[in-house]
Amino acid sequence: MLDVFVDGDACPVKGEVERVADRHGLIVYIVTNGGVRPSANPRIRHVIVTAGADAADDWIAEHIQPFDIAITADITARIALPENNRLR
Repeated sequence: MLDVFVDGDACPVKGEVERVADRHGLIVYIVTNGGVRPSANPRIRHVIVTAGADAADDWIAEHIQPFDIAITADITARIALPENNRLR
């Protein structure tokens, strides 16, 4: 089963991601430097990283696997993702 990784500091669609995760039985990792209120949804995993412009992107790039989904508005995160995780 695939997982969804969300840059929580730069994602305006967290609510929509949560609804899709429920519908499809997915686990979602919301990665943030602490500025996001945690969800009570058991499918949502909150990951707090150290402060820094690219800390969330770096964590996602280190943990994502083939076929997982990354959601971010940050173009540098797209570049950091492994080649097999990029949309073409």
